[in-house]
Amino acid sequence: MLELRPFGPVPGAKENLMNLRNGYLRAALAALSGGLLVLSFPPFGIWPLAWAAFVPLLMAAMESPTARGAADLGALAGLVFYSVSLHWMYGLFGPLAAAFWCIFSVWPGLFAWLLWGIDRRRLFPGLRERYRPLLFTAAAGLLWAGLEYFRAEVWWLQCGWLAIGYSQTPFTAILQTCSLIGVYGLSALILSANAALFLLISGKRRAPAAAMLLLSAALAVWGLHRETAFPSENGRKLKVALVQDESADLKSLTSLSLGREAAGADLLIWPEYSFPAASDRDPGDIALLAKALKGSGATAVVGAAVMPDEKLRTPLRDFMWLLSPDGKLLGRYDKMHPVPFVEKALRDTWKNMPPDRHPRPVDTPAGRLGTQICYDLDFENGSRLMARQGAQILAVDSLDPEAWGRWQHLQHSSMAPARAVEEGLWVVRAASSGTSQIIDPAGRVRAALGPGTSGVLSGEAWLLAPGTFYSRAGWLFGPLSLLFALAFSLLAAARALPKNRR
Repeated sequence: MLELRPFGPVPGAKENLMNLRNGYLRAALAALSGGLLVLSFPPFGIWPLAWAAFVPLLMAAMESPTARGAADLGALAGLVFYSVSLHWMYGLFGPLAAAFWCIFSVWPGLFAWLLWGIDRRRLFPGLRERYRPLLFTAAAGLLWAGLEYFRAEVWWLQCGWLAIGYSQTPFTAILQTCSLIGVYGLSALILSANAALFLLISGKRRAPAAAMLLLSAALAVWGLHRETAFPSENGRKLKVALVQDESADLKSLTSLSLGREAAGADLLIWPEYSFPAASDRDPGDIALLAKALKGSGATAVVGAAVMPDEKLRTPLRDFMWLLSPDGKLLGRYDKMHPVPFVEKALRDTWKNMPPDRHPRPVDTPAGRLGTQICYDLDFENGSRLMARQGAQILAVDSLDPEAWGRWQHLQHSSMAPARAVEEGLWVVRAASSGTSQIIDPAGRVRAALGPGTSGVLSGEAWLLAPGTFYSRAGWLFGPLSLLFALAFSLLAAARALPKNRR
C-alpha cells in the first residue's frame, strides 16, 4: 500500500528534501489520473480505465496537508485531461483554448477540495466513523454529477464534452443505466466506484468497494438483458440516407441524394449549414430544394442557414427545413444551443429574435420526427422534450468540419448513443465530415461513416413509441445532484471561514 504523508515541520534540509519529493509524487499521481482519463475517451476508448482513473488523484489529494493543496491537485489532473483530450480546440481558438482548459479544470479542483473536507473530518465532524466511508463514496458520485451537470447544462459556458459517463459508450451493457438516470447518473456511478476503490486500496474500509461492485455488476447484468430484450425493431421500418459532405454545394449534395446509395430512402438528412438560404422563410429557396430533390421520394431534412451580412444587416440563422417527398414545407426547427464563441453571431441574433425554447416534433410521411441540430444533441433537454411530445425517431444534422481533426469527430460522435438510450429511440445523425451514425435505442451504432469522407450512409431504422424512466422522471438526477453539490459547497465554504468571521 502506497502511503503519502502530509507536509509537516521542516527542521532541516534533509527532511525538506523528503517533503519536496512527496509533493512531486502527489503531483505525479494527479497527472496520472489525467492521463488515464485521456485514455478512457476516444480516440483511445479504453473505457475500463475510467473506473479507476480517479484513484491516483484521490490518493494524492486526500494526503494533501491543506484543502487548497487538494484543490490544486484536482485542477492539475483536470488540466492534463482536458488540455490533451481537447488539444484540437487550439485550432478553433488559438491561445484562448488554454483559458478553456483552465476553466474546465476548476471543477475537478472543487471536487477534490470538497472530498478532502469529508476525509479530514472538516465536514460533518460528529458523524460516526463507521458511516464516513459510505458518505465519502456516495458524495464522490453526487458531487461530481452535480458539478458536471452545472458545467454541461446550466452556466453560460455550457459544454458537456468529456462527461465521464460518455466514456462508457463502447460498454453498451452499463450504458443502459442512462435509461434510468441518464449520463450524469452514469458519471456518478463511476465516480463512486473510484472512491470505493480508493478506500479499499488505502485500507480505510472494504464495505463500500463490495457494495459498489455488487451495484455495478447488477446494473451491467440488467443492462445486458435490456440491450438484448429491448424491442428496437418492433415499429415501422424506415430506410434512411444520411448525406455526409461539407461542401455546401447544391450540385454535390443533390448528386449524393439521388445516387444509388440513397435510392428508395424514406428519410434523407443533409448536414448542418448545407444550404445557404436567402432567408429562413424564402419560398424561392424551398422551391429550389424541391426541384433539386425531385425524384428522391424521401422526406428530406435539410440543414440550412442564413449567413450574417453586416451591409444588409442580415443576422445569422441556423435551422433545418423538413420537406415532404413532393417538396412541400412540413416544418422547421431552429438551433437551441449555439456553440460558445464559435457561433457568437447566433447568440447575438437571439438578443432580438430568441429561438423557440419549446419546439415540437414534426409529423411527416416518414413518421413523427424529433429534430436536433449538432450541439443540441450534446444536451439532454432537447431530445427529452422531443420524446415526451411523441417523437418516434431523432433526426439530427451536424457540422463537424474536417479541419477540426479526428479526435474531435470521434469524441463528438461518442455522445449520441447516450441520447438514444435515454429516450429509447433510434438516432440518425448526418455529420458534414463524419462521423455519421445510425444508432439503435440500446446505444449500439448499427452503421457509421467515418471522418474525412464524402458519401451517403444508408441503413434501416425503426419508428418506436418513445419514453423511458429517464425521460419521465430519471432526468431529475442531474438537477438534484447539482442542488446537493451546491449545498455541500456552501457548507464547506462556511466551515472554511475563520471563527471570528462566522
